[in-house]
Amino acid sequence: MGTTAAEPVATTTDSDDGHFLTWLQARSKPIAIAAGVVFVLALVVWYVVESGKRKQAVAMESLDQARAAMEAGNYPEASTGLTRVVTSFSGSDAAYEATLALNQVRLLSGQAELAVEELKKFIATNPPASFAGAAHAHLAVALENTGKTADATAEYLKAAELSPEAFKKVDALLAAARTYRIVGKNKEAAAVLEGIIKDFPKEQAGIAEARVRLAEIQ
Repeated sequence: MGTTAAEPVATTTDSDDGHFLTWLQARSKPIAIAAGVVFVLALVVWYVVESGKRKQAVAMESLDQARAAMEAGNYPEASTGLTRVVTSFSGSDAAYEATLALNQVRLLSGQAELAVEELKKFIATNPPASFAGAAHAHLAVALENTGKTADATAEYLKAAELSPEAFKKVDALLAAARTYRIVGKNKEAAAVLEGIIKDFPKEQAGIAEARVRLAEIQ
């Protein structure tokens, strides 16, 4: 039998290396520019991230200081500090929290009507659900303080719908049942309380209260 000639094996030659070096030298400037662009972009990304972290830290520190003033009963100082956070760090979590705290200060200062107006404006900006839920709960309290109990019920129910935490949902639903009873709507109050007992685990905080309130109606 005849033998089959072996296939030639491709090898890298000095000529190939020379071609590559020539190609590399011809394109050294574009490559250097591209590398520089990548470096600059990486530097910009790092700066933006670090700047954002520093900004958030400053915002939270300012928020904590304003809250401390509020807890100490220094409402004018708290109002000034919270307003500064809202305007200086717009769109951040700190600004959302400051907006809610600012309206708490208004309620504590007897400015319920102003709180109603400002909370409605805040809700209209479509904040994230967790902050929107709290805003509706705050608005409900403000409405109660202005004697609009029936309107407050709807806000408590909306707060329960939007709040992601179970305990906040239950708190808002209990408040809704309470305001239903205040305006004489015991049937609606009972339905809300029955829903709490049915929809949440028995160990959830607020379930025992719901049972007591339901027994009072029945």
